Amino acid sequence: MSRVRETSNTSGPTDGAADHAAFVARLHTILRHWPSADRLARAMGVSPSAFRKWLKGEAEPSRERLVALAEAASVSVGWLARGEGPEPRLQDVGKPPRNRDGVARDPGLDTRRFLLLPKRPEAAAAGAETPAPPPGSEYMALRDDWVRATFGIEPDRLLLETARGESMEPRIHDGDLLLVDTTEQQFHSFGVYVLEIAGERLVKRVQRKVDGSLTLISDNTAYEADHVPAAEAANVTVVGRVLWSCGPV
Repeated sequence: MSRVRETSNTSGPTDGAADHAAFVARLHTILRHWPSADRLARAMGVSPSAFRKWLKGEAEPSRERLVALAEAASVSVGWLARGEGPEPRLQDVGKPPRNRDGVARDPGLDTRRFLLLPKRPEAAAAGAETPAPPPGSEYMALRDDWVRATFGIEPDRLLLETARGESMEPRIHDGDLLLVDTTEQQFHSFGVYVLEIAGERLVKRVQRKVDGSLTLISDNTAYEADHVPAAEAANVTVVGRVLWSCGPV
């Protein structure tokens, strides 16, 4: 492909038609190793509709987006744009390779593609504080492309928290791990947040009133809601919004 540009291909056949068809074929080769076109599009930071146009041959990516696609797919720009060099050995995203017995094996992970989130020694209380369990694994590892595709944010904006207490049950249990979006530093919408009040770290469902006051709601109906007057709301620190939680079943 002699030139990479994002535009519609409305003209008739050209000398570059074969190169363009080969480029589209390479896109489909990459896509076969992803759960969906939308996941791959979000991993490289473009809209799914724009990526589908590339797959249909209706448009081509700009230079910057071509580089982003190569990075997301772990292929060289030369191979992706022009088919240069050997065809890469692509691996299925989210599907670790297995040996002949069907047992997942570790082929040697590229740690540069993973986000390592440290577990905080102190936890966000979801009710009466309970003693922290003995430290186990110190980090949680998440693939960068999974974070972008699932949450639509950059991996370095995530924070890992551990919930304590039972006030947010049944949604969040004592000991659950929470992924927190630290880009949300204000209560823009009704949702579950990690916040700090008077030095205490909490996880609560927060409702912001028109007068500037806050209502801190526990999902467990055994707990009453707390009200923070508007004059004191400015002293509440928003750590971030809870995007995801997990724990034992």
